[in-house]
Amino acid sequence: MYKQHLLNAIVKEMKICKRLYTKIPNDKMDFKTKEELRSIHELLQYLCIIGTAPLDYWMNKSELPFNTYFGEVTVASKKLPHEQFLSLMDEQIDIINKLFTQFTEDDLFHKEIVYPWGEKGPLGEGIISTCIKFMAAYKLQLFLHIKLCSDQKLGTADAWLLTDLSS
Repeated sequence: MYKQHLLNAIVKEMKICKRLYTKIPNDKMDFKTKEELRSIHELLQYLCIIGTAPLDYWMNKSELPFNTYFGEVTVASKKLPHEQFLSLMDEQIDIINKLFTQFTEDDLFHKEIVYPWGEKGPLGEGIISTCIKFMAAYKLQLFLHIKLCSDQKLGTADAWLLTDLSS
């Protein structure tokens, strides 16, 4: 049951990101709050990898150093056009569902993983500390960018609920 709750949380974040994407004015994809921060387009690119990359690494790529694996994934994401965001997020939902078939409920408590920053912990904690927290954090950045650059009427519920998108 814990496993399903984690999966549900990740998928919900991805679906909220899809909904937020529909609120971005097309001419605002390059909007940044500061020069050294990510633009809306760059946030979208990052959101297309960050919900699945840590778990994909732990399940399938752990023979590589994390920074090598993540560097390759990040470089590839920088080529993604924003027009593909909705289909790419659908792919991320498929990927996360498949990744969750690769471990058991017991693995969440007993399979040891190494975080990107070097600490060790159980898989379940790792999923919360990376996949879920990273999706939520970058989703909120996207939400705030949209509010700052447009006249979209977005409220707090739009950041946390699927307010007007059924899928």
